Amino acid sequence: MNAFWRFENRWCITATLRMKTALSIGSRISLLPTGSDFPVVKTPEGVPFIPGSSLKGAVRACVERILRTVDAMNAGQRSRRLWACDPLAEKRRCVNSGRKKELVEQVGEDDEQFTELLWEESCTACRLFGSPWLASRVAFSDAVLSNGDRLIRLTEVRDGVGIDRDLGSAKPRIKYDFETVPAGAEFAITVVVENAAEWEVGLLLLALEAVRRGELPIGGKTTRGLGWGELTDPPRVQYIDKSNILTYLTDDKQPEEKETEQLLRCFVQQLSG
Repeated sequence: MNAFWRFENRWCITATLRMKTALSIGSRISLLPTGSDFPVVKTPEGVPFIPGSSLKGAVRACVERILRTVDAMNAGQRSRRLWACDPLAEKRRCVNSGRKKELVEQVGEDDEQFTELLWEESCTACRLFGSPWLASRVAFSDAVLSNGDRLIRLTEVRDGVGIDRDLGSAKPRIKYDFETVPAGAEFAITVVVENAAEWEVGLLLLALEAVRRGELPIGGKTTRGLGWGELTDPPRVQYIDKSNILTYLTDDKQPEEKETEQLLRCFVQQLSG
């Protein structure tokens, strides 16, 4: 298992997300006297951005749904199980605290053997995105607004009201406002994947395909129409492996381009293997 011990390969996926509706990525309550009750998160220069954690969370949730579906469809029919645990429920994790303690007692201070056992018992999603015991092999950078100079305004403020859940109507004296990034905003997305097989990158691209088609919302208040966007073009995938890493670093060699369709087919083939 060489997922962590040495460099095998690196995949860099880039894309541009264009919002079809306004985007709500909330920050802490504004400290300004005239600030919004719920401002969007911004850089120190005041430019809105989408935190990498928000992107990773949305993509991981999509990948987990895909894995649970294919696991149910192919149960008992494949030699290698592709599946996803429930990372938010202690008892339904692939490796929970109790099992982790057992593995520690089993191997003692042998970190390499401990990692091997963790890897064997971890689900496909945790192997890729990480768990409390395994580092993630997927890194999402913060997606900064890239076309702010072409927007009329960087943010806009909307009104909201609290709803009485019993009556289904507006609750008295609970009016608030929240800030959004307007429709038409574009964000540059960068995803770096370390030591991954082609089919694993294909699985990740399958979730990004949902983003490209405008079927995976980002941020908050998505059930109210916010956060819906689409990729302007198919993601660009660049690849570096251990055979050319030194040339890439010392001679500024351009990475190899990979076709997204080919990587998607690799994942489909993995399902039938």
